[in-house]
Amino acid sequence: MSVRVPDKKIIAVIIAYNAERTIRQTYDDIPKDWVDEILIGDDCSQDETFKVASTLQGVKAIRHAKNQHMGGNQTILYDRALEMGADIVVLLHGDNQFDPHKLPDMVRPIVAGEADAVLGSRILGQLTKEGGMPLWKFFGNNLLNFIQNCAFRLQLTDYATGYKAYSRKVLETIPYHRNRRDFIFDEEFNAQIVHFGFRLAQVPIPTKYFDEASTVNFRQSVHYGIFTVWTVLKYRLFLWGLMKPAFLLPKDGQAAAPR
Repeated sequence: MSVRVPDKKIIAVIIAYNAERTIRQTYDDIPKDWVDEILIGDDCSQDETFKVASTLQGVKAIRHAKNQHMGGNQTILYDRALEMGADIVVLLHGDNQFDPHKLPDMVRPIVAGEADAVLGSRILGQLTKEGGMPLWKFFGNNLLNFIQNCAFRLQLTDYATGYKAYSRKVLETIPYHRNRRDFIFDEEFNAQIVHFGFRLAQVPIPTKYFDEASTVNFRQSVHYGIFTVWTVLKYRLFLWGLMKPAFLLPKDGQAAAPR
């Protein structure tokens, strides 16, 4: 078990695509005394990401035979982390956009029993301008946050973050295999966390945008925004008894989520 949390097995999973120039720094920045295992999923990169990841000490690196997209990569890594006995799983991106040094802050609410899932909030970090977040992205994220807060009856600041930590119970309960395999995987996961009654917390993280950091362009962001709103609408329609999207139904053999 990790030095800092000896009674929990903490696994950091890193999704990576064409990240040969940043994956080593991402790895180096992880506080090793806070994790037991590091798992990297190379999503069929066109560069040397897998080769670099395979040289990192203590890392289990997986190379997918074909591109699984962001959601598919997460699905594979979450499955593997559960097989490895993880009690807490922390999601990082191989482009080092989300600061691995903040990993202790991400897991503390779960370790303390105060939350089941944690979101790293770039808005709470209050460095969006200094970190280089485009103004249109800042306003777009805030608009989507407002819509999601209204739907979920919460007051969170950054649902679109890629820095997340989950308890084992969350991953065992949520039917994430039914989620979309693209960026909307995360938004469906957010709705599932709320729907299945888990406690969400948020911690501030710095914002980092730079040339090597992968990000979605304006057109992709519009697509993302439309489908995020559609995901939220499906959540509300489910609550009103007007729709039964598969991603909100319990796994076979599990009880329905509390209403």
